[in-house]
Amino acid sequence: MTQGEARLGPDRGVRPNLYFWLQPVAWAALLCTWPVAAHAQEADGGLAPETVLNLALVSLTIGAAMIAAVWLIRQQSATAAENRRLALALADAADESDRRATLLTQDGQRLLVFSGVGVPDVMGALPRPLGVPAEPAAFLRLGEWMDPTEAAALQRDIDTLRARAEGFRREIEAPGGQAMEIVGRTVGGLATVRFAPLEGLREEIAEARIALERANGMIETVQALFDAAPLPMWVRGADGLLVWVNSAYAAAVDAPGVSDAVARQIEFFNERERQQIAARLKTAGRFEGQISAVVASDRRNFQVVDASGAFGSAGLAVDVSETETVRMELRETVRSHAETLDHLTTAIARFDERTLLIYHNSAFAKLFGLSAGFLEAGPDHVAIIDHLRSRGVLPEDRPLSQVKADILRAHRATEPTDGLWHLSDGRTLRVFTSPEPRGGATWVFEDLTEKLQLESRLNALVRLQGETLDYLREGVAVFGQDGRLRLWNPVFASVWGLEPDFLQAKPHIRAFAASAAVSVRPTGEGGADWSAFTRAVTAFDETGREAVSGEIELTDGRIHFYGIVPLPNGQTMLTFTDISDARAAERMLRERNEALEHAARLKSDFVQHVNYELRSPLTNIIGFSALLRSPDAGPLNAKQSEYLDYIGTSTTTLLAIVNDILDLATIDAGIMDLDLTDVDIARTVEHAAEAVGERLRDGDLRLSVDVAGAGTTFRADGHRITQILFNLLSNAANFAPAGSLVGVRAWREKGDVVFAVSDEGPGIAPDAVAKLFERFESDPAGGRQSGAGLGLSIVKSFVELHGGRVEVGTGPRGRGTTVTCRFPAAPDRNERDLAAE
Repeated sequence: MTQGEARLGPDRGVRPNLYFWLQPVAWAALLCTWPVAAHAQEADGGLAPETVLNLALVSLTIGAAMIAAVWLIRQQSATAAENRRLALALADAADESDRRATLLTQDGQRLLVFSGVGVPDVMGALPRPLGVPAEPAAFLRLGEWMDPTEAAALQRDIDTLRARAEGFRREIEAPGGQAMEIVGRTVGGLATVRFAPLEGLREEIAEARIALERANGMIETVQALFDAAPLPMWVRGADGLLVWVNSAYAAAVDAPGVSDAVARQIEFFNERERQQIAARLKTAGRFEGQISAVVASDRRNFQVVDASGAFGSAGLAVDVSETETVRMELRETVRSHAETLDHLTTAIARFDERTLLIYHNSAFAKLFGLSAGFLEAGPDHVAIIDHLRSRGVLPEDRPLSQVKADILRAHRATEPTDGLWHLSDGRTLRVFTSPEPRGGATWVFEDLTEKLQLESRLNALVRLQGETLDYLREGVAVFGQDGRLRLWNPVFASVWGLEPDFLQAKPHIRAFAASAAVSVRPTGEGGADWSAFTRAVTAFDETGREAVSGEIELTDGRIHFYGIVPLPNGQTMLTFTDISDARAAERMLRERNEALEHAARLKSDFVQHVNYELRSPLTNIIGFSALLRSPDAGPLNAKQSEYLDYIGTSTTTLLAIVNDILDLATIDAGIMDLDLTDVDIARTVEHAAEAVGERLRDGDLRLSVDVAGAGTTFRADGHRITQILFNLLSNAANFAPAGSLVGVRAWREKGDVVFAVSDEGPGIAPDAVAKLFERFESDPAGGRQSGAGLGLSIVKSFVELHGGRVEVGTGPRGRGTTVTCRFPAAPDRNERDLAAE
């Protein structure tokens, strides 16, 4: 209430109070006079005693009421004067309160007054630079604008002030950075807390005290951290002596504690290394480097950092022994990894976060034909693409900007990407990009050209094999390692009478026996049937599987040749070939062959029998012819001598034939043995030439002998070699034209001794070469005389008996024949036996 309001209060209150008191008196008088007046009117104006009494009473009442009214008016006037005095005093007190509040506000202070249990009154305001909330409600939330620790301590001081009237004084740092004083005390029955900024010397002292407390707290915190750190740390004074070490330092120098290490000045490094550190500190103020020290009987490497300051110097040592070991191993691993990648055929390139090339293997340079100088310059990925596009390696089917955008998108991707590049030269590359955790990406280029070509060839081969199988006359079925049908051809279905729907379902092999229209006819123990096929397909022993074949006869009379062929990955192929016609023809041929063999045996027996029977009389004829020529038998005339010459020539020829037949019979019987000796090559050729000398002279033929390249001797049967050369020269003399040349050559070639007999005759037709060495085959065309046809057969048998072979060649234009016999220089007995058999 203001002073004006207090002054207007009494004037406004007098009239209502007087009206209030006079109103009941008037009403009482009216009620009392009302019956009297009424009664007087009824009596026609005459006053009765009762009327007079009533009037007297009314008058008395009115008088008493008037007296009471006057007293009340006086009391009201006194009360109004007191109200005016109190209102003036209240206005003066309000003015004084306003003046004091203004003084507090202008002084830059804020006062909290606690008068009860509730929220305190907040008076005054603090300067804005302090950063304190201006709103009272926000100001009372001390923990929001003060340090939580200081706010909690201040709240405890305020609670103590209110509970036990114990004052306090505290200095804090306001949010704005200025020092502020907080004083709590009691004034009468009130508890007050004053917040005021400090100024001048007090402010400086407070700020210094706050800074000191903060520094001490920071030092204690850092010292606690250093004590707990596993790194040796130390502080030296200006004189270079230790003034503080942490627990790790004491443990490293085997000291009982930090105080003992400082007291005894136990050093971590030796004198030379400390001098090195001190010299660096003196010149540069900082030392950083690696120093070795012995810790726990083990010399280890430490990365030492020591810095000088106003107090002295401080340092720490980081054990980098394991780090150096790991770094060395990493370096070796990287080098080994790089060497391994260089030997790979897959191209690999690594780019950093700026897409600059930081690594590539040799396959990368080879794949794109990039020079070492270009790659060592560390180009970015886009520059490499530009280079490849300009050289025509990359096709121009897409805009270069799109290609660059794809590359940058792959570098920024968080997941690996995969794609295909088609180069201009037809190669196809699989490009795999793997983002690196620290930025950049690794690009892997795999040349799929050969793989795609192989896949194409494989697909074509599979189609070809499928079509080939479909047109085979053999039934083929392939079963997987699970025993189910994988592949088949129509012939297989036809052989067993299987339905296409059954085969399309790829049934197990156990189901075939019941579904086949025909079955295998039992042939006794050891015969094959579907149970044997099932065991072969479902066998677990992979190493013991072998190809098995045989014959089976079906219930419809057909005969099939079956084969069980193990395939890779546990698969098995069954093949069935219808050999019914072949077996019928074989039986017929076998019967015919038996008949022919029987006839051949009869022929051989007849020849041998006749040969032996002819040998005895022939010997007698030759003997008696020789006796007739002796002087003891008497003289012969010219005619008789001519006849004896004919007899001698015929008997000699006949004896040669008989001997050839006996030799062939001995070879056929397998009882002929060679008498191996060191054969004189030149002398053997000379003996053979002498034996056919008369034929050569009769035919006017010239003989050419060349054995210079054959050496002197070789291991063979000399008699048989002479017989071979005799037969060859006889054959050549028979077909060589008069006046021509017959040649004999011998040489060594690849360890063999080779004899060649040639003539200049009409040659041999190509279709006659195959029958040239057959027995009793003779070709009189172009020859002077026809023989028994055993000469070349004898040659072939004797050469093969030595382990050699015979070759027949024809000269140019089909003229002339050359028969070549190759003998091993040292024939093996087993080879001769095999050849004889």
